[in-house]
Amino acid sequence: MDTVFQTFHQAQYQGSGPDLATTLTPIAPPHDPTLLRHFHKDSNVFSIHKDIQSYIRIPQCHLSKAESTAWIDIYVAYWKAVGEILRAETGHHRDDWAIKVYEAWKEVTNLLIRGYSHAGFGAWTMPCLYTVGKYLRVFAIKADEEQAVKVGSGEVKMESDALGDDIMAGFEKNERLEDAARVINRIFTLCISDRAPIEESRKFGLYYTTNLLFKTYFKLNSISLSKNCLRALEAARTDMPSMEQFPKSHIVTFKYYLGVIHFLDEEYHK
Repeated sequence: MDTVFQTFHQAQYQGSGPDLATTLTPIAPPHDPTLLRHFHKDSNVFSIHKDIQSYIRIPQCHLSKAESTAWIDIYVAYWKAVGEILRAETGHHRDDWAIKVYEAWKEVTNLLIRGYSHAGFGAWTMPCLYTVGKYLRVFAIKADEEQAVKVGSGEVKMESDALGDDIMAGFEKNERLEDAARVINRIFTLCISDRAPIEESRKFGLYYTTNLLFKTYFKLNSISLSKNCLRALEAARTDMPSMEQFPKSHIVTFKYYLGVIHFLDEEYHK
């Protein structure tokens, strides 16, 4: 755990969101492929809360009680999620690994969102939301694929009614991705509803989160839902930073999806 929390302490001291986000990734970095395994091995289910607390509730972190409590809860959930990921890699629950990983990662995401809404996490930490949101979508897709395989092989039987088996199966095939879309939409709301001064605003996360929603809605073949995001962005335009202030990668991706939406609507002049 030392390596992860050394990075956490340094990121908190420097106010580096990208560095802080590396402590909440489900994939070990190439230069330290055993990082997650060592992180998980350094504690157990009985002492994890106390162990995490000993790293976070220290004077040099300069965190309020609410912030430190929120980060402790997040890293406890992260430790549990890493455990599910490692068990999946070693084949200890091969039958439903993706669903268990998704549910564990969803808990990390929800607790991180709560950290902003209840503990006042600074806007500089937004890359953490980018990371957990991105992988929530990835794990949701994997979980739905796993469920589809089970249904196809007959391991799981879908209940049916007068609508027919094929229609009912269609309702369930993207269950986790639809759930992930709702969680990511909460991140979008968290950003767009922020009333902090622009220089400290979570609104700088709007285009990244919008892009994540676009990718999710496109995967769900629910492109019309993307227009809800566009209407919300247009309504908040006067309270947002100028487009030039956002990272170029966020804007390029946004304009790509915007172009696709206009093309599908045959609005070629846009």
